[in-house]
This record gives sequence, structure tokens and C-alpha cells, in this order.
Amino acid sequence: MPLELILAFLAVVVAVVALAFTLGLRTGQRRLSEDVGQVQTEVRTMRGSVDQISGELGSAQLGELTDMSSRLKALDGRIGELDGQIHELTDAPLIARALEHPRKIALVINPIKQNADQVRLQVSAAVRNAGLPDVTVYETTAEDPGQQMARDALADGADVVIAAGGDGTVRFVAEELAGTDTALGLVPLGTGNLLARNLKMPIQNLEACINTAVHGSTRHIDAVDIRLERQDGQTVHNTFLVIAGAGIDAEVMGDTRDDLKEKAGWLAYGEAGVRHLPGHRKDITLSLDGGAPQRRKVRSIMIANCGELTGGLDFIPEARLDDGLLDVVMLSPRNAFDWLRIAAKTALKINRTIPIMETHQATRVRVQLDEPMISQLDGDATGDVVAIDARIRPDALKVQTPAAAVPDSLAAPAMTEDDAEVVKD
Repeated sequence: MPLELILAFLAVVVAVVALAFTLGLRTGQRRLSEDVGQVQTEVRTMRGSVDQISGELGSAQLGELTDMSSRLKALDGRIGELDGQIHELTDAPLIARALEHPRKIALVINPIKQNADQVRLQVSAAVRNAGLPDVTVYETTAEDPGQQMARDALADGADVVIAAGGDGTVRFVAEELAGTDTALGLVPLGTGNLLARNLKMPIQNLEACINTAVHGSTRHIDAVDIRLERQDGQTVHNTFLVIAGAGIDAEVMGDTRDDLKEKAGWLAYGEAGVRHLPGHRKDITLSLDGGAPQRRKVRSIMIANCGELTGGLDFIPEARLDDGLLDVVMLSPRNAFDWLRIAAKTALKINRTIPIMETHQATRVRVQLDEPMISQLDGDATGDVVAIDARIRPDALKVQTPAAAVPDSLAAPAMTEDDAEVVKD
């Protein structure tokens, strides 16, 4: 075998190694590992051929072949180093996620929210940069805040459905995704953004939230099935993710001025809270996990899946999104001083129970109200009710959550001047 042919073969081996390393990062650890294994086999075969040729050639060429054999050994060692680096990279969460992107992503967006056009463009760009099929966009309407859109996305085979809007959009989309293999992505565009807060998402950074929705780590969280009973006997079945309640919390949510929310954000809830502090306690009957009924007088009763509220206030620190438990909080203040005690305990994180702020944990909760009280689910007012039944659904919902930094080549690009012109048009 001429030396030129051997050298050419050696060059091909080097090229294959480089190509395997480059393509492997794009097509996955399995494909790359197979390529490297093939190259290693070829190197071993070639080394055997060189040893055979060296026995047939004269001493004049033996030195050159020996040098080639040494170079092949060095190349084989380099392949081993590259293989180790590949496994190290692909074992890291970042690259593993990059190689295992969801097949199809859908976007359910509230078109009247501020930054909606910008989000639409950036989500499309992030999906395109990831080499995925174009994102399918569904717009919510006043009549349907996201349920049918989520159903359509599921029917179309979406692996991730991104909810871009307020807490209502998130809740209605999640209601359809719970119990499926499709994950929920979050791009918070509302005032409260309660689920995003509890997932520790950077809610002030749209680009980061979009990257999380596309490239994030999938996590299972609990969802809560709830049945609300009206005074006329009608019942409404819903799902919530953060907190449901009846009493002053719902009064505040239902009476916060929209214009003030646009100007002051979550601080607008404080203005409504001050207006609704005066009020009387109401009689309720509470049953936990089918246990004995307990009578209470409350100003508010809340059933929580997690406890962080607007402004970073961790109202129920014991509540966890994935503990399989509901946290029940009953507030029974009688005067302004009692409200101050509740505020101090919450704001100062005082780890001491007080009678006017009673807490329990359960998997099933039933509340019967002696007289109608206004209710809320995840910050949305849901009308007067006379009974509430809630049941935890452990690990029912897959959610995209923040992960390690995403490579710039995959990230959602920042808004450019050209993009801004498209939005204006």
C-alpha cells in the first residue's frame, strides 16, 4: 500500500473525527457516540494494517511507518479525549436539554396585553433558532381566555404550550394541559403573575422567560380541581394552580381598578385592600380529608397550592407546588389591631401561630358557607359561592422552569429596530 494512500486515509480519519464531533452536538449524544465508536474501530483496523505493511516493506520505509503509527496512537488518544468531552457536555443539563427539544411548540397569547406583539416575534425567533417547526399561534378572546386554544394546540400535537398573558390565561391553559404529557410554558404579561412568581421566574425579563419556555427544564407540579357551588344550586368545575379563596381576598381581587393596575401594577391591590378591610366575619363549616366538620367565623378562607403573592410576599411559606398537599388558611380578625398582627406575622416571617390566622394541610377540602361569599381563583373573581370542594392532583402538570444559561445561538434574540418596525406595521 503506497504511503500516499495511507496518509490520505489518515486525513480522512481526522476529518471523520472532526465531523463526528460537530454533528454529534446537533443530532444527539447517541449518534455522536456511535460515530466516535466507528472511528475508534477504524483506527484500530488501520493500526493493524500498518503493522502488517511494516512487516512487508523494507527498512527504508519502516521508519516512516513507525512515525505514522505513533501519530495514529496520538490521534486515538485525542479521540478518547474528545469522547470524554462529548459525554461531559451531553451529561450537562444545558446540552441535554438542547438535544432534547420538544418537537412542536404552540403559543396561546392574549393579544391585548402590553408587549404581546413583541412576545409573538421573540417566541417565533427562539423556536426557529432552535431548529424546530414554526410555532403555532392561538389568540385568546373575550369569550374564551384560553381553553379552546389549548385544546386545539393539544389536538395539533404540541409538546409545549406557552401561555402568554395574565393569571387567567395561564389558569385556563393549564386546566386543559393538566394530566397530559404536554408541558406549560410561561410568558407572564399580567399584573399578579402568581404562578411565575412561585416558580421563581424572572418576570421582569421577557427574553429570559421566553428562553425558559423554549429551552427550560421540565418540572411536575400539583394542580387543584375545585368545584364552586352557587346559591341557586348550580356548580362550576375549574382548575387552579396557586390559591383560591372566599372573603376579603376575593373582594380585593374583584374590586381592584383596571386603570390603576395598568399604572401601578400589583400595588393597585393595596388600594382595594384598604377599602375592604372593614367588614364582619362569616360562619363557615370546614371538613378536611372527609373528617369531622369544624365550625369557624372567618373574614377569609383560602386554599393554596403555593404561597407567594404579589410584591414577593410569601403569605403561606409552608405551601409547596409539589408536596401533594393543600394548605388551608383562615383569617378571623375582629378589629384593625388584629389585621396589624396578621400583617406583621406575614411581612416579618414570624414563625409563631396566632389564633386569628389558622392553618391546616389536607388533600381534600370542603367548605360550606352559611351565607354567600365572593370567591376567587388565582386572582380572578369567580362570583358568589355557598360551598367549595377542592382536591389536590399531585404532579398533574408539566411546566417549563428556569434552567442553566441557554447558548446565544439558541436564545430568543432581543428586539431589533427591524422587529420594532414590524410591530408598528
